[in-house]
Amino acid sequence: MSAYRVIDKLESVVREGVWMPFGWRAVNAERVHDLIEKLRSALPDDASRVRRDDVRPSEPMRDAPHAQSTATDEARRKLAESDSLAKAQARADEIVEQAQKAARDIRRGADEYADQVLASLDGSLAKALAAVQKGRQTLAQPNLGNGKHNKEMSAT
Repeated sequence: MSAYRVIDKLESVVREGVWMPFGWRAVNAERVHDLIEKLRSALPDDASRVRRDDVRPSEPMRDAPHAQSTATDEARRKLAESDSLAKAQARADEIVEQAQKAARDIRRGADEYADQVLASLDGSLAKALAAVQKGRQTLAQPNLGNGKHNKEMSAT
């Protein structure tokens, strides 16, 4: 198997890896190690003697710490936005609660006022009813001074 073919397969394994936070991927380690061994066997002897420490990181590898820092900063920014949103929601809930309390107080005051008005009306109506009943009682009693007249009026 040629080195290029092994590299293509290795790239495929990385592409098929599972995405993780901050731009990382989880790959099948056993499959990667197997492909690295195949790559070593496909390279000439001189290339296989190069120690891993002597290899310079590629451009994406050098940028990885910066990308991780950027991703961390983005995560912190979103967390701060989330915290601000939570604070705003808590403040909104507090304002709604205060408005509901004020509405309850206004309703209670209106109910008390209505009760006072109705009590006053009840008293006025009670006095008026008493006056009406007294007047009817007065009319229902025979009048001592006009008793004869009432009898004569009813005979005619």
